Amino acid sequence: MDKALLPPMESAFTDAATSGVVEITVGQGDGCKTFRINKLYFQEKAPIFDRMFSANFKEGIIGSATLPEDSCEAFAAFAKWLHSSKSKSSDKMLYPIFLYQTTSEIRWQMVETIVFADKYCLDRFSDAVMSWWIKYQAKVRLPLEELKKITSYIIANCSNLCKSRDFFAHLWAIEMLQGPGKDHRQPSGDDLDAFVEDINFSKKVFKKMSFLAFQKRDKWQPVCNYHRHSRFASCDDSGVELYMFPFIQMNAETPAPKPKKKRRLI
Repeated sequence: MDKALLPPMESAFTDAATSGVVEITVGQGDGCKTFRINKLYFQEKAPIFDRMFSANFKEGIIGSATLPEDSCEAFAAFAKWLHSSKSKSSDKMLYPIFLYQTTSEIRWQMVETIVFADKYCLDRFSDAVMSWWIKYQAKVRLPLEELKKITSYIIANCSNLCKSRDFFAHLWAIEMLQGPGKDHRQPSGDDLDAFVEDINFSKKVFKKMSFLAFQKRDKWQPVCNYHRHSRFASCDDSGVELYMFPFIQMNAETPAPKPKKKRRLI
């Protein structure tokens, strides 16, 4: 079992050194890992963990907790985000975690992180990861089997309020409306029904299909549509937009045009 203090504390938070350090063991068996984190960091960014390590709970009394069902990679991403300075942009916070690579491994790590953030009500963290996906992964047309795997995991492990459900319903709607591209085949309702037992998700997909069918090809969506924050909350990524039809002309290799830069006044 590995032990690590992840990540190193930044100078902007040197006052945290006066507070208590807690140990959180994540995972099971040989793959588990113990993280040592100063609980002062939980106060603003992770209310559930802040309450967990209060004096009213066992974890707070003994100074440790075990999360056997969670992903070590997702918790490591959370720990790095937790220790990042508030003055950093979401890109600078997440780049050391996910890089700019468009690989299935990076995407799966992001999916596990989204599930972790939803489980522990880490809305700001979840919003940051969704922004990263839309900025750097959304132009990649996922192979159908990868899309099925990701969607199954999201549906099984995320609450109905998790915005990732809306996002992957959007991806399914796009795939089912467009013809197959290179190395792709067009999915059908049978593909969706074969592995999705959540009728609400299926309804969401077909509702989005109806909506997309009447949209123009230059339609864009604000990334905040896939964030948990309130409509009028300030968001660093409010100027980021998602192109609604990234795979035009039935060609998976055709890049989506770049949107004009926008910035909402909130």
